[in-house]
Amino acid sequence: MKKWGVLFIISFLIINNSFGKKYNQFYFKIEGTINADTGTVYLNFFTEYIPNKAKELKAKVKNNKFTFSGYIPEPQGVNILYDDRYMSSNFIIQKGLQTISINIDSTRKIPDVKNMIMINEYPNYTSFFEQIHNKWRFYYQKDDSLRIIYNNKMPEEIKINQTKEYDDLCNFENSSLLTYVKKRPNSNIAFWRTIYLMSWGYEPIFDTIYNIFTEKLKNGYAGKALNKKLKNGKQLSVGKQFPTIQCVNTINERFNSDIFYKSKFTLVDFWYSKCGPCRAQFNSLKNLYKKYSNKGFEIVGISIDKDTDKKEWENIIINEKLIWQQYWDINGKDAHSLSIFVFPTNFLIDSSGKIMYKNISMEELEELLNKSL
Repeated sequence: MKKWGVLFIISFLIINNSFGKKYNQFYFKIEGTINADTGTVYLNFFTEYIPNKAKELKAKVKNNKFTFSGYIPEPQGVNILYDDRYMSSNFIIQKGLQTISINIDSTRKIPDVKNMIMINEYPNYTSFFEQIHNKWRFYYQKDDSLRIIYNNKMPEEIKINQTKEYDDLCNFENSSLLTYVKKRPNSNIAFWRTIYLMSWGYEPIFDTIYNIFTEKLKNGYAGKALNKKLKNGKQLSVGKQFPTIQCVNTINERFNSDIFYKSKFTLVDFWYSKCGPCRAQFNSLKNLYKKYSNKGFEIVGISIDKDTDKKEWENIIINEKLIWQQYWDINGKDAHSLSIFVFPTNFLIDSSGKIMYKNISMEELEELLNKSL
C-alpha cells in the first residue's frame, strides 16, 4: 500500500518547477554491492517531491555491483527494488558519492548506506523509535496469529480491538515523531518520514510537525510540495464541511452535496475497481445498507478509476449489486488533489455536511449506527 511513484533518470542541471522557482541540482553517485550476480536494481523517488519528471532510474547488476548517478536538488527519500525479489525500506541519499550494500534476503529493511546523513543521524533515529518499532512488530505478529486462529474470520469484537490498537499505534508514532522533530528540526530522516506518513492520508498533527522543521527544509522543493499537500488534506479534517467533488454517476449526473442533508449519516467511500481491499468490504457495506438505509443512513461510492476502466467500474456496480449511489472521479483527479492516496478511504458525514469520522471501520460504523439510529 505504500505510495512510491514513478522512477527517474535525472539528466539536467537546473529545472523550472511548479512553484515558479529554479532549484539548483547537485550531482550524486551511488556505488552499490548486492548478493546477486545478475538482474536489475531500481532506485525509487517520491515522484511528487522532486522536480525531475523523466523516466525510471535503473542499473544492471554485474559482478555483484551496480551504480546510479544523476542530479537532485536536496537530500532525497528513496527506496531500492531488485527485480521482484527485494524491496528496501526508505532511506536518504544526498549529493556526492555514497555506497550501498544490499542483502536481498533482508527485504523491507534499510540497507547499509554510507553517507553523512545516514551515518550521523540514522543510529540516533532508530534508537529513539525502537519502542514504537517493537510495538508495531508485536502488533503484526499478534494480528497474523489471530488471522490464523480464526481462519481470517475474526469475531467482530476482536476486529474492533485490533482496529483500535492499530489507530492507537498510529497516533503514538505520530506523537513520537513530533517529539523527535522538536529535538532535531533539521532532521532529513524525520522530514522524509513525515512525507511517507502523509502518503497514507492527512492528519492534523502533520501540520504541527511541518511547522517545526527548519526553514531550509520547508523552503526546498519537497518542503513546498509537502506544504501544498497539507493544505489540500486539511480540507478533509474532522469537523470540516465535506468539499465539492467534481464527479459524475453512471448517467453523467454530477455529484450534489445536498445528499448529505437527507440522511442523519452518510458514508462517502473512495474506491476503484482493481482495489482488492475496496471490494472486500462490499459485503459489509451491503449488510449495513440493508439494515440501516431506511433509518437515516446513506452511502455514496466514489470511484477513482482511470478513464480506460469505465466499463469495468460499471460492471462491478452491477455484478456486486451496489445499490447505493455511485460516482466516478475520473482518474482520481479530485481525490488526489485532496491528498487521498490510499484506498479504500472513507468519511462519515453528518446531516449538515460536516465530516464526523475519517476511515471508520465497518465494525465501528455498525456500532455507531446501532446506537444512533
